[in-house]
Amino acid sequence: MRREIHWAFYFITDSNLTRQGALKDSEDAIRGGAKVIQYREKSKPFDEMLEEAGALLALCEASGVDLIINDSPELARAVGASGVHIGQGDGSLLEARKRIPDGIIGVSCGTVADVKNAELGGADYIAASPVFFTGTKKDLGRPVGLDGIARFRQVTGLPIVAIGGINLANVRDVVLAGADSVCAISATVGTSDIAARIREFEAMIISARKEKGR
Repeated sequence: MRREIHWAFYFITDSNLTRQGALKDSEDAIRGGAKVIQYREKSKPFDEMLEEAGALLALCEASGVDLIINDSPELARAVGASGVHIGQGDGSLLEARKRIPDGIIGVSCGTVADVKNAELGGADYIAASPVFFTGTKKDLGRPVGLDGIARFRQVTGLPIVAIGGINLANVRDVVLAGADSVCAISATVGTSDIAARIREFEAMIISARKEKGR
């Protein structure tokens, strides 16, 4: 049975952009209203990630926030996280579900076919990624654009998280196109006041949802 998800701003940690570390960034994100934190770390040893993710889990549990682990069902299970997010080509949805049978699983999607496969495979949400060109991740495919989000919305009832190149100037259009939640890494992690910036995003997302009638 799929869990209901009611996120607005979707916060992702970034060890390359952070000015104060993943834990403090996440504290600020939660103060700003974020209801989900994705821990994304590619370069640290597993034991270090386990320790850092454990600290994040304690923070999230104390705040009633979901903790999602990027690309590692093993780490998600070991730490007891809310779920895992899988990028295209980074792992099997079936294997992830075996490891965390009751967890939230998100899947990055770049095409309508990806969306349909994710839904059939039992994903709890999909990420339209990337929406626009972004410098945060170098290995992403062609941007799906606003039209892509609209096409995804037509073929799935799953929550859609929009990721990639999103900022305060385009977030309203992204939500009106069909996204339920939005992630903006450079526009938040790279700022001096993460909480304040996320409050701005949260307000704009909620306003656009109301405008859309959701």
